[in-house]
Amino acid sequence: MTSPGSVLTPEQWGRDVLLPHRPHATNHLDRGQYRYSRDDALLMRYIEHSPHALLGSIVVDCDHPDAALRAFEQPSDHPMPNWVAQSPSGRAHLGWWLAAPVCRTDSARLQPLRFAHRVERGLCISVSGDFAYGGQLTKNPIHPDWETIYGPSTPYELRDLVTIHTPRQMPRRPDRAAGLGRNVTMFDTARLWAYGQWWEHRHGGVDAWLQLVLQRCHAINTEFADPLPFVEVRATAHSVGKWIWRNFDEVAYRARQAELGRKGGKIGGKIGGRVVSPAKIEANRQRRIKIDRALALEVLR
Repeated sequence: MTSPGSVLTPEQWGRDVLLPHRPHATNHLDRGQYRYSRDDALLMRYIEHSPHALLGSIVVDCDHPDAALRAFEQPSDHPMPNWVAQSPSGRAHLGWWLAAPVCRTDSARLQPLRFAHRVERGLCISVSGDFAYGGQLTKNPIHPDWETIYGPSTPYELRDLVTIHTPRQMPRRPDRAAGLGRNVTMFDTARLWAYGQWWEHRHGGVDAWLQLVLQRCHAINTEFADPLPFVEVRATAHSVGKWIWRNFDEVAYRARQAELGRKGGKIGGKIGGRVVSPAKIEANRQRRIKIDRALALEVLR
């Protein structure tokens, strides 16, 4: 146990904050990353702070020479990070340690991951961080190449990391996704696609089904500016595929389709078999009016 107000130590970071048993690590980012034993990985300059299945810390890349000032000293509404590992140029990785790790591979529990994504984006905005940072490898705060400033020795609950910059919702287009947004976008895009595909492939067996979902997740991953590691893509695909295979049958599928049809009939209409919202119907109507007016003016001329 740590006393209130105590400061994180290098020993505590290596023992408690670092989650993977065999982290990916490297001394040079351009030469690739490999798995090492925990002790060997702690000797490398860059290290994987959380395993692919669990998010144990939120790390933000602050690509400014005054990163430590932005993290600790300047007036801001964000909580103090647990550590800041900075290079000689002053640029740094800022880390907030989570009391309860967030699962990144369970399609049945997307809400905590979505919340973590919003929290990550809010912290990034607060310190003017790099939105393109992938988040897998971080500057190893124990390595002597970095000057590390340690903050509180106690982890944060996710709700304690909410700031005025935390967005209420995030864009889900793959080409706009970064950091945790890639996991959320892959889950949402893959599962919505898979719901409709299950009916056509329900007689092909679970292995063929999982392979199909994996191919779809891989296609989504190629749309990210910084793709996820294959192990995360595979874990997401299996989570989505197994959940649907386990929970769907013909009765459940027909009930879902009937519910979608009922909602579509109440809130809008259908065009070409697609449910269209009232707002889109009105926008189409206004567009037709503009076209008709333009055509009438052309005829009068």
